[in-house]
Amino acid sequence: MKKINMNINRTLTLLFFVLTSLTSLAQEYKTNIKQRFTEFNQYMVKGEFNKSMDYIPEAIFTIVPRAEMVKMFEQLLKNKDMEVKFIGFDIKEIADVRKIDTCYYAKIKYISAMTLKMKISDTETADEKSTRLSMTKEAFANTFGSDNVKLDELTETFTINPIKNSWAISKDGKTAWKFVNIEPKQRLIMEKVLPKVLIEESIN
Repeated sequence: MKKINMNINRTLTLLFFVLTSLTSLAQEYKTNIKQRFTEFNQYMVKGEFNKSMDYIPEAIFTIVPRAEMVKMFEQLLKNKDMEVKFIGFDIKEIADVRKIDTCYYAKIKYISAMTLKMKISDTETADEKSTRLSMTKEAFANTFGSDNVKLDELTETFTINPIKNSWAISKDGKTAWKFVNIEPKQRLIMEKVLPKVLIEESIN
């Protein structure tokens, strides 16, 4: 009886060790994803777009060259008609990793925050201003969802906080994670880096 109890205790100890190890490994890759995703977004917020490109899969640059993508973001911030600022982000969930073919994938759900303010001439009337703000808010609401768009009428600044999804991609499932956003209108880009099953799952 004593021997049986010892065997049971040994088995339970081994089981606890295995489960703890698996949990630790899961937390390790999720921690790495969070760290890399944070670095990526911090570069975006600071306007260091060339550095942020290091966190995007190289295959995407066969569609839009790296230098051209950097230029697009820089032009966005220098837009003469609108003042755009990336504020930050908040990760809500990192799904368990999945291996498909030779790569590992983990889905990230997050909130991306930005502000937009139209640059308008001083000759605009009160009615024109009211109409412009109303139409702009409606346009943003149709794109990002009404709950994700706020307007500060005093400063005429829109704050947009859409819930977004991205796929983290790694060759070893542990390090060097890179990211691609899930955007139905950018299917061509997603097809360069994501398996068909993940694309269909993401946009349907």
